[in-house]
Amino acid sequence: MTTIQVYNSLTRQKEALQPISPGRIGMYVCGPTVYSDCHIGHLMGPILFDAIARWFIARGFAVRFVNNITDIDDKIINRSLESGEPWQAITERYTAQYFDFLQRLGVSTITDHPKATEHIPGMIAYIQDLIDRGMAYAGDDGVYFEVSKKDGYGKLSGRRADDMRSGARIERGSCLHHPGDFALWKAAKPGEPSWESPWGAGRPGWHIECSVMTNALLGDSFDIHGGGDDLKFPHHENEIAQGEAHGGEYARVWMHNGLIQYEGAKISKSDPRNADPAFAGQFKAQHLLDTYGPATVRFFFLQGHYRRPFDFAPQHLRAAGAALERLHRQLGPLLDEPGQASLEEILARPLESEAGKRVQQFCAAMDDDFNTGAAFGHLFAIAGLAKKADGQMAQLLLQTLRDCGRLLGCFQPGDQAGSDQGASGEAQNDGDELSRQLMELILSLRAEARAKKDFATADAIRDGLKALRITVADGPQGSSWTRET
Repeated sequence: MTTIQVYNSLTRQKEALQPISPGRIGMYVCGPTVYSDCHIGHLMGPILFDAIARWFIARGFAVRFVNNITDIDDKIINRSLESGEPWQAITERYTAQYFDFLQRLGVSTITDHPKATEHIPGMIAYIQDLIDRGMAYAGDDGVYFEVSKKDGYGKLSGRRADDMRSGARIERGSCLHHPGDFALWKAAKPGEPSWESPWGAGRPGWHIECSVMTNALLGDSFDIHGGGDDLKFPHHENEIAQGEAHGGEYARVWMHNGLIQYEGAKISKSDPRNADPAFAGQFKAQHLLDTYGPATVRFFFLQGHYRRPFDFAPQHLRAAGAALERLHRQLGPLLDEPGQASLEEILARPLESEAGKRVQQFCAAMDDDFNTGAAFGHLFAIAGLAKKADGQMAQLLLQTLRDCGRLLGCFQPGDQAGSDQGASGEAQNDGDELSRQLMELILSLRAEARAKKDFATADAIRDGLKALRITVADGPQGSSWTRET
């Protein structure tokens, strides 16, 4: 079976993936806390790891992909107290919204969506085991994990235990043995939802939820744990501590996707720009899907690399939509044909030499830490070759373009690259048909140069166009153009 290289955040290097069970992959990706409308951060992980799971499947692996739902948390309780709406109604509504968005985005490889409240008995048993092992203790407001007793605590985030604070979603307790100790079980306050336990009525801490659900569905040790880079500390660091203290290797490989930016600046929950509803609204999942279309949003993520930041400035989404629309237009009726060719069938096709090389490079890019951006660069090159080919070879190249894209969840029947106000306006409104065709040719040559890492040629094309008063908006999401008037 093909060896796939994966960057392990824990070891900080690429490694040959060695599944615990040959031919099978167990993967867990942290899901949303369902207390408000989904934003794009909730959908990044599922989109990116869906493409990763699809590639595993294409390479012959059986994949169990677990994506949890945190349906009990301080934020949910606070929302219930503020609104007067039962907490269960809140979580059910936003869970349904999340599932709807995943369906619209074509995320189809997730096999399990466990909810935290379905695993409370397992959490109680897990916490008791940690107490019995001397790794946790009961205080006056709950049960805490004692970080000073865990060798290697901080190895994922690179932080020292003495420099840490709990980072948990609770007010800090007065009974802590160490400032970094974190809550496993929280004693109930009046009016809060609670479950009975040996330590009194209460509810689980945030971190324990994932450790118990991974154990229940994937075992004490499993292959891949994924999530956003912002979860390294405290969430994933504390998961490792719990998991290893409970017994087992826990996750063998840790994968973290990049975070959201806007015009080159990081977006965080505390960003003062979020105080502007118009700014914050740009990142609502509903707005993005309605404005640009699900196919464009998915394509936008896959035009980069999962470990890099994603800049959600509108011009980048429009550029992704324009690039995707060009490919859709070139595919024509082939886009709506159902079915999925296997990777083996694609590799066996009698393609011309350069196209066959591009398919091999597409595979190599995916095998090298799932570099979807480089992989799509080779698909753009195949699209350029198809424009130059005739007859059956042109048709075969377009089928190959479509089928390789479908391996990653793109180019599906019914896909549209954006809405009426979405991505394609620049291409449709700039110049006549000949100008459009010439620009498509130039941009495809530019994409081919970038795929070959011939950045000198790519920059020369861009600078030459600028001298003609044509500006290229270029980035990992693709390229679009505008002409100054």
